[in-house]
Amino acid sequence: MAHRTIPAATTYRGELTTPERWVTWEPRDGDVLVCTPPKSGTTWTQTMLAMLLNGGPDLPDTLGAVSPWVDADLGVAPDEVARTIAALPGRRVLKTHTPADGFPVWDGIKVVAVYRHPLDIFFSLRKHIANRHLSDDHPMKAPLSEALAALLSEPMSKDDYDNDTLEAITHHYLQTACSGRIPGLILLHYSDMSIDARATLRHLADAVGIDADDALIEAIARATGIREMRAKAERYAPVGGTGFWKSDAAFFGSGGTGNWKGQLTDNDLAAYGARLRDLVPDPGARRWLEEGSGRPFQA
Repeated sequence: MAHRTIPAATTYRGELTTPERWVTWEPRDGDVLVCTPPKSGTTWTQTMLAMLLNGGPDLPDTLGAVSPWVDADLGVAPDEVARTIAALPGRRVLKTHTPADGFPVWDGIKVVAVYRHPLDIFFSLRKHIANRHLSDDHPMKAPLSEALAALLSEPMSKDDYDNDTLEAITHHYLQTACSGRIPGLILLHYSDMSIDARATLRHLADAVGIDADDALIEAIARATGIREMRAKAERYAPVGGTGFWKSDAAFFGSGGTGNWKGQLTDNDLAAYGARLRDLVPDPGARRWLEEGSGRPFQA
């Protein structure tokens, strides 16, 4: 059993985020927690790690069953969630969208944080919201410039943390990647992952201590391509097969980076740039949040 060393510093809650649910997970040495803002490569990273730990791409159950979203209320009683997590064999991969100051720091637990250009997140969020059974007055369903203005202007609230805002994205980044709170944090960027999925898998395997030969890396790289995951969306999409999404396959959009280019006005881009500078004053930190390193991961 992993040893808790530092308690959570604050509390986040929202439509799904339920901090009381952290107790459903009793960490084991070697467990891995994937910690990201929404639409930043969470499901992709979870799947890679679950397959690495499984020793191959044929997972025994859906991704949500083998890699639970630990602090989300998805309609299943906490006691049942706790039993499900406890019954998973060996090392486990869990998911959260909560920043690192919102959960305890345990010895023996690996934390993987993944980030993506905020404008790529924004465009992915618009597709994500359009794929849910939500009212037409949702801010993300507004015309493009209006939806972006809402993303930029809405403040982050720890009591409404699932409300998507630029401030929430950057707050997660600052409290997780830039805070030094998590010893040995494994930091990924969606752009770097997209450059070379095999290098990403090798980097992840080495970082979390999984013995993976080239054949295993190749098999998982093929199985986690976006077309392959879309074809089996009911197994990989969160709560797939339940009707939560209009289309499970549509959960997996076009992937890639730079999907926003050519879609926004000069005024939109200027407003975004000014707001990002306010939220992340350090130019180097701001550049990495948007671009990553621009090269494959080095093992």
